[in-house]
Amino acid sequence: MAHAPPPPTLHDWLTRVLARGESVLAGPPTLDDRPRVAATLRDAYAVHALDVAGPPLAFDERAAVWAAEVLAAACWAVASGEDVRLADREPATPAEHLSADLLLRFLPGVATRAKARGLSRLGDRLADLFRRWPLSGVLAGLADGPVGPVEFGGHPGLQLLYAERQVEAGQPAWVPSEGMALQRLEQVYRERGRPLPGGTHVA
Repeated sequence: MAHAPPPPTLHDWLTRVLARGESVLAGPPTLDDRPRVAATLRDAYAVHALDVAGPPLAFDERAAVWAAEVLAAACWAVASGEDVRLADREPATPAEHLSADLLLRFLPGVATRAKARGLSRLGDRLADLFRRWPLSGVLAGLADGPVGPVEFGGHPGLQLLYAERQVEAGQPAWVPSEGMALQRLEQVYRERGRPLPGGTHVA
């Protein structure tokens, strides 16, 4: 009689996600070696941060490990159909936004699968998370916008990354109302010769 494979450790699962962009689960991943997980995330973050202009942002281990656990829980919920809890966390610094984005950027794809499977409770939880973590959440294409401002502590690189992602998503509610974040978004729309969502042309 064949035995089911054991659930992967968070580190083993994470390595596959970062290397191949895929999640294969026989059970919910377990965080059995936090230092090893943190080291893997730190190495991946060093590459991820290279694409962000402006002042360097230090790796935030707590935000990155939290995001890994949230992504793992959401992937297991979709794979198993089980109702799982997603740990809450609020972003406070630009470094937290970018460190969490290392894994949260994969969540919109998970949300799409949750919707296809009719997992409405998981979908609602993910939508709430997206609106509180807008750097990653803008990729989800939600009609409802972020719950707070998207200035990212004034960090120009994060504002520009957000703008580039918002152009692809195109949702009006995710257009900043004022400030440098709006100016950077207008710059990106102008460079691409496209109007802001809602029909306003950027001259």
